Amino acid sequence: MTGLDTNVLVRYLAQDDEPQLRSVLTLLLKKGATFFVPDLVLVETDWVLSTLYEWTPEEVAEAFGRLLNVHNLTFENEGRIRAALRAMRQGADLSDELIIDRCRDMGCKTVATFDKGITKRHPGFAVTPK
Repeated sequence: MTGLDTNVLVRYLAQDDEPQLRSVLTLLLKKGATFFVPDLVLVETDWVLSTLYEWTPEEVAEAFGRLLNVHNLTFENEGRIRAALRAMRQGADLSDELIIDRCRDMGCKTVATFDKGITKRHPGFAVTPK
């Protein structure tokens, strides 16, 4: 298995650099090859696409949804990614949702945050420090 970095996913999704896109496609289409996409790479890719490419959250969520269907890509936790993408389509941030879900997985009782959006989406679990 080969791990994929942010710039590889950006080239694949944005398709704005023909030589690099060809290289990425050649890599991904190697017979029998499998690839790992860390959550952090998705967070960075979200930031690049939304900030530098000005993609909307819906466009990013749609693109990431397509990535989940690529047969030779493996993710840290596909269920967590799918849940985060559903939340993104409702206005949440990918990174926030991954943080919340990971904290739940680790057995946290609460998450301390000053982010009002997180506390609104996850009342009782996301709490403001006092």
